[in-house]
Amino acid sequence: MQLNKILPFGVLTAMTFSTFVHATPTITFEGEVAAQTCVPSINGQENAIVLLPVVPAADLATAGATTGLTPFTISIKDCAVSTTDAMNISTRFLGQGVVAGNLANTAVTNPAANVSLQLTTTAAGTTPIILNGVTAVEGLVLPVNESATEHTFGVQYIADGAATAGKVTGVAEYTLSYL
Repeated sequence: MQLNKILPFGVLTAMTFSTFVHATPTITFEGEVAAQTCVPSINGQENAIVLLPVVPAADLATAGATTGLTPFTISIKDCAVSTTDAMNISTRFLGQGVVAGNLANTAVTNPAANVSLQLTTTAAGTTPIILNGVTAVEGLVLPVNESATEHTFGVQYIADGAATAGKVTGVAEYTLSYL
């Protein structure tokens, strides 16, 4: 009879212990307090849609192929003017769905297969931005005695494999870091 009393207590203890072994999910909040703040926009809008050209699927027939490079400009205005130093301001991108460092195709209706969107550091498209969580990218420089500036980035289609025809949508959030 005593064995019956010990076994349930042991099972209950093991069950209770196992609940504490699992990691508790966390949320990390990040922000920044800076002496400098500016009003940003993309192509003159706060929440912009950058339209890429329609391209043939044949241009994206092999993994890594790129096409349709399209510039987009991040502008800032109403910044505090510095009379002594230029200020380097990094743009921090966060992709909503990332595949191999690129923006995943999140098109809902008739999505193209094997296609992502690649951000680049300039309009020339020569240096890709590899998205990995919040990704800081240099480029914006506020000159001495100025209250506004801009930097032009690029975005292009990139094949994850042989692309098929369809819609392509990618979304990235951005913020500016003045430190």
